[in-house]
Amino acid sequence: MGGNTEELFERFKRGDTSRHSEGSGLGLAIAKSIIDLHEGNMEVEADGDLFKVSIQLDLA
Repeated sequence: MGGNTEELFERFKRGDTSRHSEGSGLGLAIAKSIIDLHEGNMEVEADGDLFKVSIQLDLA
């Protein structure tokens, strides 16, 4: 992804096009849409092929 984690939330965006793994590239885009509807925050920290997703919701 080259360090731009915002691209991970784009629909149909795949992290590494050289891989032949399955997937539509919709998972994180759908998750972000749901979090946004609940007025939450979703952040991604990427380190090569690994990434960590943090979700914050106000439950009050």
